[in-house]
Amino acid sequence: MRGIHWGAAGAVVLAGWLRAGAVTAQTGFNGVITFTNSGRSGKPTTMVQTTKGNKLRLAGMGSDSGSVIMDNDAKTMMMVDPGKRQYMVMTDEDSKQMQAMMGPMAERMKNMKSNRPEPKYRFAKTGATEVVAGVPCEVWQGEYTDSEGEKETGTACVAKGVGFALGQLTFANPMMRRGGPGQERFDQFRELLGNDKGILKATSIKDGKSVTELEATKIERTVVSDDAFKPPAGYKEIRLGDMMMKAQNAMKESQEKEKKNQGKADQ
Repeated sequence: MRGIHWGAAGAVVLAGWLRAGAVTAQTGFNGVITFTNSGRSGKPTTMVQTTKGNKLRLAGMGSDSGSVIMDNDAKTMMMVDPGKRQYMVMTDEDSKQMQAMMGPMAERMKNMKSNRPEPKYRFAKTGATEVVAGVPCEVWQGEYTDSEGEKETGTACVAKGVGFALGQLTFANPMMRRGGPGQERFDQFRELLGNDKGILKATSIKDGKSVTELEATKIERTVVSDDAFKPPAGYKEIRLGDMMMKAQNAMKESQEKEKKNQGKADQ
């Protein structure tokens, strides 16, 4: 996760923290929230978050307007790709296997960066409040320091029980793993967004000016059908387990080839 860029934060977290499990938490909001998300590009896009109990769907992510669907009861994560009319489901067991596969690579990367400090996040209440989409929220100041010492700052307006559910995507999600060098950053986000809180508005400071990157524009408290968390009809399922098996086989073949070449070189 790079900088205080909240709109993309959830997707990046999904790819990064596959470590020791967390406890499921009931979200306090059932309904649909529409966000305007500018991100780093500055070109506004629309992101729609749908929640029901421990189920969450984020639609409008990425250049192809794909979706991520979390089911924290079933412990599954689904990624829907409308461009290819396909979807992929990751189970809790899949995430464990992926972590095992990526473990050696992560360890090598950790050793390569051992002399560089870990990126740091810091959040603090400002005491200010705002009203976003009709809902009051508390303004927090955020600061990110990268491994080179460069800093970025921004704000997040946080409300209880409603908003961009980054917490529901991460530490409230039993598939996400904790521990290791990212633990401190994880705990900082827990302080900001634990206890069923969400982000209604987020800004960053660019060239000395505050720029809004994510903002709730419409909040609808309504009954949500379970169909909202299912793949679209006619879409093809891509099995993550099959992909990981192919990746493992390719890795083994590459290692065996490397050993043979090394043996020839030694002769």
